[in-house]
Amino acid sequence: MKLPGVQQTKWTGVAIFVGIVLIFPFVITQSFLLSQATFTGIYVIVALGLGLLMGYAGQISLGQAAFYGVGAYATAVLTTSYGLSPWLGLLFSILIPALLAYVMGYTMARLSGYYLAMATLAFGIIIHGVLVEWRGVTLGASGLYGIPQIQLFGMSLSQGLPYYYFVWTFAIVAIVICLNIVHSHVGRALRSIHDSEIAASAMGVNTGKYKTQIFVLSAILAGVAGWLFAHMSYSISPGSFTLDASIMFLTMVVLGGSSSVWGAVFGTVLITVIRIIVHELGETVPFITSDFEHVVYGLILILVIVFTPRGLFPPIAGWFTRIMKQRFRKNIEQTKAS
Repeated sequence: MKLPGVQQTKWTGVAIFVGIVLIFPFVITQSFLLSQATFTGIYVIVALGLGLLMGYAGQISLGQAAFYGVGAYATAVLTTSYGLSPWLGLLFSILIPALLAYVMGYTMARLSGYYLAMATLAFGIIIHGVLVEWRGVTLGASGLYGIPQIQLFGMSLSQGLPYYYFVWTFAIVAIVICLNIVHSHVGRALRSIHDSEIAASAMGVNTGKYKTQIFVLSAILAGVAGWLFAHMSYSISPGSFTLDASIMFLTMVVLGGSSSVWGAVFGTVLITVIRIIVHELGETVPFITSDFEHVVYGLILILVIVFTPRGLFPPIAGWFTRIMKQRFRKNIEQTKAS
């Protein structure tokens, strides 16, 4: 007998995760936890794109919150100012971040490492400034209000269980897309770029094309997440799309492991749990405020980089896989002995 192949293992993991997502609302009692689980699904979509960009293409981005914000504001402006359908807003929440990412990717194709990180940081600052100062469209720092709910099959999706499942449907589709990419020839090309861009280019890999494509994909995922966030929150403001949000997304990916699709999911869930703990402690401990999250993110980044550079998920997954293989071989030996 053969051990389960990559494809079988991939779909088994997806099936188990879908089961967890379906069951989770029935094992909690607080609406606060359900809303946090919904936000986790939104953040997972952003983290998946950033994980592909960092862990596979080897590109560090500090501007994912900008694409996230552009996606949110694109649908918010169209639905509140022009009365268009949120589904049409989804189209623009995809197209505008994709166009911005393509222009950035094309012009910054030769940048890598810290230079690209600084360029994306500057981009994020510019976008935040536009959201604050373009008052005729974005209403400035006060933000946009009255964002309509999404209509699906004649049903209005409000916060709660319907929107939880709606968000996680998008998140699971994004997980499947990313898994298919990393297990394809595109994924192998991206890993070669991550290991050595010069060597990959020497072997005939069009590094500029692949870097631009994955950058656009990460922006599209962030834009979709922004669309989901806007129609869940009823109102948005530029304060949700600052550098702090980009650092949070970066911490999610680094904590879970940028070299794994499931690492991005794992890291996002862990950061959400940490945020809930900080929120609960803030109600009883005076010096713990919302800004304390930034201290936690900094400590996490330092500790992970020093002790587990690959993140937490790959070692845990490797340990679990070894146990399963040992049990599998033991069952085979027992079957043969009997």
